[in-house]
Amino acid sequence: MDGAEQDRLMTRTTLRIWAADKSSGERVDEEILVEPAGNDTWRLLTSPGLAQGMASGDVIEVDQARRARPVVRGGNLAVHVLAPPEHAEDLLPQMRRLGGVRDGQTAELTVYTVPVSAGFPAVERVLEDFVRRHPDAEWYYGNVDDTDGVTPLLWWQT
Repeated sequence: MDGAEQDRLMTRTTLRIWAADKSSGERVDEEILVEPAGNDTWRLLTSPGLAQGMASGDVIEVDQARRARPVVRGGNLAVHVLAPPEHAEDLLPQMRRLGGVRDGQTAELTVYTVPVSAGFPAVERVLEDFVRRHPDAEWYYGNVDDTDGVTPLLWWQT
């Protein structure tokens, strides 16, 4: 490892950001792995599991309320899979073939980052096949639709 790579590793840190509000109104935060990107911005090093609208590689800014907003897109899809870890493990080889990586995993959720250049049809074929084999599983994109869950953000078209 050269000095530049060591410096880069040493600048990695975590930020606590707003992810959602519970129905009770209680705030839900998430800790995300980032590195400084300059001018009070941060580059996401993994796709968030709870905070929506961003993926690994995006450059974000965080306001005083700790709400994050992408200012530069990194060209990646955040793919969230709701399935037991042993089922989600079955998906890893196909995601890797698409150029994807597993960013995180809990007992209920696995988060993958896949380059948008893999193409939506290819990603969706893999995920739909996975759900056919594991009918209790569900998946969704974490950074494709606006907060209404319907309106596409269309960042991949620019």
